[in-house]
Amino acid sequence: MGTAYHQRVADTTIDAVETTALRFPLSTPITTALSTYTHVDATAVTVRTDGGLTGFGITAGLGGMAGVAIKPYIDSELASVIVGMDALAPARIWERMWSPNKPRMRAGIGVWALSAVDIACWDLMGKAAGLPLHRLLGGFETDVPVYGSGGWHSLDDDDLVAECQDFAKQGIGAYKYKIGSRRDRERTGLLRREMGDEFTLFADANQRFTVTEALETARMLADYGISWIEEPVLADSSDDLAEVAATSPVPVATGENVYFGWGFREICDRRAAAYLQPDVGRCGGISEFTKVAHLAESYNLALSSHLWHELSISLVGASRAGFMVEYAELIPPDALTRPFEVVEGSIEVPDVPGHGVELTPEAMTRFAV
Repeated sequence: MGTAYHQRVADTTIDAVETTALRFPLSTPITTALSTYTHVDATAVTVRTDGGLTGFGITAGLGGMAGVAIKPYIDSELASVIVGMDALAPARIWERMWSPNKPRMRAGIGVWALSAVDIACWDLMGKAAGLPLHRLLGGFETDVPVYGSGGWHSLDDDDLVAECQDFAKQGIGAYKYKIGSRRDRERTGLLRREMGDEFTLFADANQRFTVTEALETARMLADYGISWIEEPVLADSSDDLAEVAATSPVPVATGENVYFGWGFREICDRRAAAYLQPDVGRCGGISEFTKVAHLAESYNLALSSHLWHELSISLVGASRAGFMVEYAELIPPDALTRPFEVVEGSIEVPDVPGHGVELTPEAMTRFAV
């Protein structure tokens, strides 16, 4: 038995890490309280083993050129320390990448780089085991409800309502729209009137407010039955977030700009949010996302996600705390090797080895920077 195991380890030794910086143009510019964006910026990672197995990982954000910066960082610093390691040990691989790079991995694009490689390693492990990722992590649900995400400030009132109604036509019963402008009350009232009292609405402030402004806005949102206020204040200030959560009549959601399980633990300890929204491509990868899921279960909080439903459904679907996954088609559907279709408001978790997300060769060439 020992000989067979060691032979298997030899077959899963990492011998290459390949990276590609990508840019996916949006069909029309979109605007939040932070900025206006014209494209999705991404870095794709493929981890290869000497036995021929591969794992795919990706990190992405709206706008900017982080992908161009992340690629050489992975190529020059992270890849070299994991080549030769056993791909079936993602926790050890994560530690090997993080430990010598702590000064550059407090947050930001250093952690985005780590996340992309970690995602690829977990994908590879699922393929080696012949199991879907969500089965490896617990397999709590085989399909996951989603909420439609958009409501950009760049939409006029007619387009705002039309976008929300388009999601509803897919059986989606919840919609997230942007706040943080002078027309917050008007847009909120419009959506509530058009969609009715039974439809779920979420509001996303994108860190726009002070504590006082956030609480004033939350009281307005409560008048319209809004189900959460997301990132109401600066994401780096857990003090401010906890102060809002303590008195807001609307539950707080946060997490897209929180790094590692440690960051989420502070939010949980301080009861600073009711909904946790880790971004798997930012928070430290699948290794850290699973820690956030365990925190959500332990603190009786709801687990959601930030964008990238293609990956998030496997992770949220693996947890007892799983709530909903954010759904927005920011990457062209034909850029992926398989569809992620919404059926009656949910997406089925891929029942294939690994996480089931991969870009087509054509997309890797077409959108490469």
